[in-house]
This record gives sequence, C-alpha cells and structure tokens, in this order.
Amino acid sequence: MTSIEISVTQADVGKALANLKLPGVGALSQSTICRFESLTLSHNNMIALKPILQAWLEEAEAQAKNKRRDPDAPSVLPTGEKKRKRTSIAAPEKRSLEAYFAVQPRPSGEKIAAIAEKLDLKKNVVRVWFCNQRQKQKRIVSSVTPSMTGHGSTGFGY
Repeated sequence: MTSIEISVTQADVGKALANLKLPGVGALSQSTICRFESLTLSHNNMIALKPILQAWLEEAEAQAKNKRRDPDAPSVLPTGEKKRKRTSIAAPEKRSLEAYFAVQPRPSGEKIAAIAEKLDLKKNVVRVWFCNQRQKQKRIVSSVTPSMTGHGSTGFGY
C-alpha cells in the first residue's frame, strides 16, 4: 500500500464522516478521532469505528490521487466544501488598513463596508483583517506584560 499525504485535521475527519452518509454515522468529535489514533478508545468502540474510518480514508486517498493527476482541479475539503484561496493584501492597502486600525480598532459593520469599498476589497476580508489585527495586538501585549498583577502575590488575587 502506498502512503499518500492528505493533510487534514482530526476535526476535518470527524466532519467528513457525516458526509459519507453511512447509516447511523454522524459527525465525530476531534476528541474521538484523537482517541482512536492514540488507541485509547474502548475495544468495542475501536472495532465499531475502524470500518467507518477505513471507508473515509479510502475516499480521501482516492481524492488525493485524483488531485495529483489533475493539480488544476479545484481543491475540495474532506467535508465536501471547496477550499478558498488565501487572500493577499497589497502593501498600499495594508498601510491604509493599518492607519484605519490605529484610529479605530473596532469599526462598525458600516465602516468596514466603506473601507472595503474604498480599498476595493471584499467586506469579509476587511472584517477578518481587523479581527486578526486585534488578536495580534493581544498577543503582543500579553508577551510584553506576562503578569504585571501577580508580582509578590499568592496568585489568588488577594
């Protein structure tokens, strides 16, 4: 048997199982897939899941083989959805977004729509960019000030 890299997460596998439309099988949790991989499920659960996961694996490997034969075919996730191309924002638009962010890191929906229209970007791209910037700021702040409140205390807030 040849090995094929299909690059999916445990959560993707769980969702994809629901798309197989096997009787009595819905989506499985990431935890269940993880426990199957680490062989920590009960014996009966392992026996019940093996043929289901085998069916999914065969379908996923067939899709991966087809993708290697026709690399221009649209990418399809194991859940049946098409994979969206990563958005790349050009430097001038990025500088504009950064300027908007400096003034207002939490713009309203109308403001996001206006920015998107002005920069000729999709509204969702702008919205996600702002969300990502806020998360980035949060990471920067937390790495600079790991625990300013905990110096000399018991850690319980007393």
